[in-house]
Amino acid sequence: MKKMLSALIGLAAVLVLPHVAYGDDNGGNSLRIRIGLSGAQEVPGVITNTTGTLRLDFDPGLSEARFRLMVNDGIGVTQAHLHCARAGANGPVVVFLFGFAPGGVNVDGVLSTGTLTNTEFLGADCTGTTGRPINNIASLALAARDGLIYVNVHTNLNPAGEVRGQLFER
Repeated sequence: MKKMLSALIGLAAVLVLPHVAYGDDNGGNSLRIRIGLSGAQEVPGVITNTTGTLRLDFDPGLSEARFRLMVNDGIGVTQAHLHCARAGANGPVVVFLFGFAPGGVNVDGVLSTGTLTNTEFLGADCTGTTGRPINNIASLALAARDGLIYVNVHTNLNPAGEVRGQLFER
């Protein structure tokens, strides 16, 4: 009985720890993703003091997604996007999270917040990097759940990407 109780407590801990949540226990949202960003996740990896987090909340109808992108120790940040590709690979831009700032901005906190709708999609061809189209909020949510989307923050020093975080179900 003691072993069974330990196993149940361990299972409960595993179910509580993930950064992805579904259903009404998530304030009515269908999907909530929180992910950390680092230079080590870039392809190729980047040595940097910059870090970040992305929170992405999809509505129950998968017609919009609210986001909050935090960047710590960001120097000369020029843009940030969601891209479509698996971990360890680079892919095209799907939507902007932070528009192009030619000179770059320094940030230590919130870089951008907003709501994504189907009108923000750039028409990227994701089939080559993910095996499927990603052209609306619903397809973005499913692709993120399956580890096919990453967030990338670009800087003047590292225009290909300073920090990255792969979105996936844990």
